[in-house]
Amino acid sequence: MKRAVVVEAPAKVNLVLRVGARRADGYHNVDTLFAAVGLCDRLRMERAAAGIAVEVTGADLGDPRDNLVYRAARAYLDARDERGGVAIRLQKRIPVGGGLGGGSSDAAATLRCLDELFQPPAGVAALTEVARGLGADVPFFLSPSPLALGGGRGDHLTPLPPLPSRPVLLVGSPEGVATAWAYSLLARGRGGGAEGLSDRKPVPLTPARCRDWATVAGMAHNDFEGPIFAARPDLRETVMSLRATSPLPTLMSGSGSPTFAVDRGAEAAARARRRIDRMAGAGQVHLTSTLSSFPSIQPA
Repeated sequence: MKRAVVVEAPAKVNLVLRVGARRADGYHNVDTLFAAVGLCDRLRMERAAAGIAVEVTGADLGDPRDNLVYRAARAYLDARDERGGVAIRLQKRIPVGGGLGGGSSDAAATLRCLDELFQPPAGVAALTEVARGLGADVPFFLSPSPLALGGGRGDHLTPLPPLPSRPVLLVGSPEGVATAWAYSLLARGRGGGAEGLSDRKPVPLTPARCRDWATVAGMAHNDFEGPIFAARPDLRETVMSLRATSPLPTLMSGSGSPTFAVDRGAEAAARARRRIDRMAGAGQVHLTSTLSSFPSIQPA
């Protein structure tokens, strides 16, 4: 039986994000296309006699017991009535503040690692049920593919064959966007007719339309962009600057504030990075790539 394991927990971007009606549970129905990218947090987990200990480096996340990693570990151990404990070290690299799914990815990685440490394994179906109680994006990071359609809250997944890996430029912002504020802006914007950067009518989001980058780029859209860009012209400026370099999809990810561009190759990505580096007020920039598979768990 393994005593300790390590794993990389990747960020995600939303290549398409359409927000529907609010549900009775307070969430909104969405149609989205998730893609995992190579900017990763790192987790190390070791079995302990009892309890859950979480140590975080790289970011101040407050009380560890409020962290999704702690909540995932607690939910897993409680679900299988496990008396043993775990010591977790989380190294944060993914920017905190929404949009890239770092907390959700960390939670999913915690569930995966615990299922390696405690035998017999609960299995993916049981882990996914636990994941749904932790957050709408968490199940994606348990899916068998780093490319997937999401419906419902985003947790009804259709895994897809990964697209060829492409460079991705992620641009953070010194000022984040609170999710609740983003949804309130979206609601007011729809009432007032706010529009995004694209006036194209949405096409059906189906697996058949997600087989190549050209088609995905033609569908790329985020419903949050219009109202948020009206309130945050700095984010609009970043996206427009990225689009001037003729990439594939260029969007704000999730409800913001990170923005990203999927580029055609390394030279195009380097040009885009130079352009962003010249912009005043641009946040942290990461050059990574889309993933062809999720990182595997390794012995520590």
